[in-house]
Amino acid sequence: MRNPFLLAVGVLLMTGPALAAPDSDNRSTLSFTLENDLFAGTDRDYTNGVLFQYIGAKNDLPDWARWSRDRLGWLTDAKDWHVSYGLGQNMYTPQDIGLRNPPPDDRPYAGFLYGSAGLIANSGDQLDILQVDVGVVGEPSLAEEAQKFVHSVIGSQNPEGWDTQLENEVAFRLLYERTWKAGRKLPVDLFDLEVDFTPHVGGALGTVETYLAAGFGARIGQDLGDDFGPPRVRPALSGPGFFEDQDGFSWYLFGGLQARAVGRDLFIEGNTFRDSPGLDVRRIQGDLQAGVAVQVFRTEIAFTYVVRSPQYIGQEHFARFGSLNFRFRL
Repeated sequence: MRNPFLLAVGVLLMTGPALAAPDSDNRSTLSFTLENDLFAGTDRDYTNGVLFQYIGAKNDLPDWARWSRDRLGWLTDAKDWHVSYGLGQNMYTPQDIGLRNPPPDDRPYAGFLYGSAGLIANSGDQLDILQVDVGVVGEPSLAEEAQKFVHSVIGSQNPEGWDTQLENEVAFRLLYERTWKAGRKLPVDLFDLEVDFTPHVGGALGTVETYLAAGFGARIGQDLGDDFGPPRVRPALSGPGFFEDQDGFSWYLFGGLQARAVGRDLFIEGNTFRDSPGLDVRRIQGDLQAGVAVQVFRTEIAFTYVVRSPQYIGQEHFARFGSLNFRFRL
């Protein structure tokens, strides 16, 4: 899957100059994230995630966001706030998608179609994200239709077991995360490189997922600005979506690690309010990720490779997938 990434970089480099019009330091951002295990040559577990996001300009808040901000003074003293909205879809499948009836010791088929709204507080060296996701699991998630359509287009194996997916159910989760950032310029004059480190803590509560998380990230590159790294699909270590465009061209390499203590995972344990297939979840899980981001004027593209530890009892393999993110400052 290297060719699509290189093609995207080429498009970014060609279109960057067209986006170099007189800029403002306060713009909204559009973000698109595609995650798929085909980047790692597999087709199982967390097999696909798509997330569209809109992140509002700094301190350009609607009434509900201003009302919420005014009551979150105990949480942070940040002066800069962003509102975010998202629309996403996740897909999960067992190891062998050619079986009409997957074995009971494998994870069930599941889809999640959801919308999100959130607040982001940025004080420069500290970032707070509070977000709520509400959506549907089961046939209304359209995961079956989406996967079968994509597989028919790319000539991949048709998934046969979607009739066994989780039952229809409304699901939600409330997310909170705090990230700290410390960075500096390298002491040697080497390509004007900068480094930063971003430890974080957070968690989720809801019928979709309940967990506590902690981890850290690190970056090295040019003109890191006020960015906190590219967005990802939760529960992964994720940036907030907004970024500061630089003059011309910039880049960075990044890596990170997140550990999670899991209390609930609907996509493994099954429906919350209805009977469905399910497995025993592993209470301790983790992600290891590394990637590269390239920015040309108001456009950024990033690719992340992720290794995820086993998530259920009986899973003997680590899951691997890639995440491709495009961000545009409007």
